[in-house]
Amino acid sequence: MKRPQLVSSNALNRLFQAADEARRRLDFQQCVELLERASRLDPANVTLLLNLGHAHGKNFDFAKAEHFFERGIRIAPKKTEAYIAAAIRARDFGSNVLAERYNRLAAEEKDVTPDALVALAENSERMSRLDEAAHFVERSLAVTPNFPGALLVRARLARQAGRLTEAEQILRSFPAVASRDVRVQAGYELGGILD
Repeated sequence: MKRPQLVSSNALNRLFQAADEARRRLDFQQCVELLERASRLDPANVTLLLNLGHAHGKNFDFAKAEHFFERGIRIAPKKTEAYIAAAIRARDFGSNVLAERYNRLAAEEKDVTPDALVALAENSERMSRLDEAAHFVERSLAVTPNFPGALLVRARLARQAGRLTEAEQILRSFPAVASRDVRVQAGYELGGILD
């Protein structure tokens, strides 16, 4: 049940702006204090709780980060989105363990996104769990065929397995709808294969 907001949105916006300014100055302790004050005023704000967890993580308090992530996820109406948002924030402050945990929880949801599955594939690839990475790539492509991030990981896995022709073919027929970042990564991967 969503609890009512206890203050005006203007007061919250001022706290958010001050917290954002503290974050830009890399004063994460002040950022945490401001977000905690805002959280007491608006305790059912999922995004605020996730951002508070992120601020604690940036302040190297991973236990509190996880605590606020869990609070936000618990009240989130869309669990998959909350898991993914927590994973992105955890990865940003350097906790690959938390990021993987939340991505795995998102992967268990019926409405899992291809991005969450690609994030798991990339993490598995980094950990040299290549069969598991291939599994998440295939699940991502089952959700969204020709998903650029999944195709990029599939090409890297093919290259690592010595299947250079397959990797080159994937990269040469890369979808035009891919984001600029993914297209650049695909270009570098193709260049590495052709060298």
